[in-house]
Amino acid sequence: MKKILLSALVPALAIVAQAQDGFQTPAVVVDKEGGYSQVWVTAATKSAFRYKVTEISTETEDKKFADVATVYFLEPPAMSKAIDLMESRKYAEAKEAFGRIRQACKPVISAPGNPGTLASFYEMECMRATCDLEGLSTALKDFVKDPLINDSHLRQVELYVLWDAVRTKSWERLGILAEQQSQNPLCPGHRAQVAYCGGLAMENLDKPAEALIAYSAAMTADAGESDYVAREAALRVLAIHSADEEVKRAITNWGTKDENKNGRGYNDLIEAAAVAELFEKTLGGGAPLPDEYKKLLKYRVKPETAGDA
Repeated sequence: MKKILLSALVPALAIVAQAQDGFQTPAVVVDKEGGYSQVWVTAATKSAFRYKVTEISTETEDKKFADVATVYFLEPPAMSKAIDLMESRKYAEAKEAFGRIRQACKPVISAPGNPGTLASFYEMECMRATCDLEGLSTALKDFVKDPLINDSHLRQVELYVLWDAVRTKSWERLGILAEQQSQNPLCPGHRAQVAYCGGLAMENLDKPAEALIAYSAAMTADAGESDYVAREAALRVLAIHSADEEVKRAITNWGTKDENKNGRGYNDLIEAAAVAELFEKTLGGGAPLPDEYKKLLKYRVKPETAGDA
C-alpha cells in the first residue's frame, strides 16, 4: 500500500518542482465522454498537469493525462505574433520572439502539444530558413521532439539530419540520406529541402548533371514554401551552367555562323537564361539577381532577336 501511495505522488511532486509563480496558459481539456472545458494550465509533466478552472482562480488541481481524452493547448497571443513575423520572413525578430515563448513556457515543456516545444521548433525553423546551421546544430542538442504532435513538424525534425550533413560538408553521407528520404511520402516543402540537399551532395561530388536535376526538382517542389531553398537552388543552377565550357562556347558563338542550336551548351544556356529570369520574378524571393548572372538574361530570346533584348 505504501508503494502505491508513493507512486501516485510522483507526478504531483514533479509538477510542484516544475511550477513557476504566475505562469499559466489556456487549454481545453476533453474528457473521455466527449465533454470539454477550458482551463488554465500552470505546470505539467509528461504524465500529469496542474490547472486552474478560471483564469483568476488561486486554487489549482492536478490531473493525469491518462485520465482525460486529450488536452489542447490554445495558441498564446505571443505565438500568433511570432508566427506572423516568421511568415513575413522577418526571421531574426521571429527567432527572438519564439525564444522568449520557449523560456516562458518551461513549466509545461514536457507536456504533449505544449506551446514551449512548438516555439522551440519554430525557433529552429528560423535558423534553417537563414541557413544558421551552427545555431540549428546547437539548438538540436537540447531539443526533445516527443511533445510535438504535428506529423509535419516531426518529419521536419527528421530532415534536420540532412542539414547537419550540409553543415559538416559530409557530401557522400548527405547523398545517401537525401536518396533515402526521397523515397518517403513528403509534402512539397520537405521534398524541396531533400532535393536541394541532394543537389548540394551531387555538385560537391563532381556530378553536375545529377545536381542540376536535383536543383530543378527543388525549385519545382518548393512552390513558395521556402525562399531560401528556391533561391539557393536557382543560384546553384546558374553557377553550374556558367562554369560549363560548352555553355561558355555557346555564349561565344551566339548569333554567329558557328552557333549550334542543337548542342547541349546552347540548350543549357537557354535554360540558364530562363532560370535567371525566374529568379528575378519569383525564385529570388525579392533578392536581386547577382551581377555575374545578369548577362544571362540576354539569352532569353532567340538568336535572331538577341540584339533587341
